[in-house]
Amino acid sequence: MYLIKRYSNRRLYDPQANCSITLEDLVEIIRRGNRVKVVDSKSGRDITSRVLGQALLSDMKRWKDTESKSEIIKLIIAEGEGAVDILKKTYLFGLGAFEMTREKAENLIDEMVKKGEVKKGERADAVIELMDKVDENVKTFRDKVSAEVEDKMSRMRVARKTDLEALEKKVDSLIETVSKLEEKLGEK
Repeated sequence: MYLIKRYSNRRLYDPQANCSITLEDLVEIIRRGNRVKVVDSKSGRDITSRVLGQALLSDMKRWKDTESKSEIIKLIIAEGEGAVDILKKTYLFGLGAFEMTREKAENLIDEMVKKGEVKKGERADAVIELMDKVDENVKTFRDKVSAEVEDKMSRMRVARKTDLEALEKKVDSLIETVSKLEEKLGEK
């Protein structure tokens, strides 16, 4: 666990490196795979989630896709604690599903062959079947996540691109109709 201290002046201190750090530095420490714990320097109280929230918001300023970042923040706010559950499940599934490489699948099937659960002659088919199952599970998961996000977005009453395009067509049609009416009124 990588310990970071936060002082009353909001300064972050890295005792391992014996120096002050910024939120951007904290983001880089996390990206290098370190598990981080942030404590208040006076009380010793764990303030990790608050500081990581600040670090996330600071990092999001650099993201180019501003529309998606706004929608992500809205989703988290709207869901409250439920968003943590969604993100946790997404993360855990990602670790499991994407870690299943062909090599790992082959090792798993080899173990099953040793135990007599799969015949040697069926090894290749079993590996293919396992990889297909992983691909199917990943697709199912992505579909579920997409449906969940779609559901949350509809509950938030956020206009979608297709909604805006339909509205644009209606406005264009109304403008055309008003123009024709003005022409007719101008002729009289």
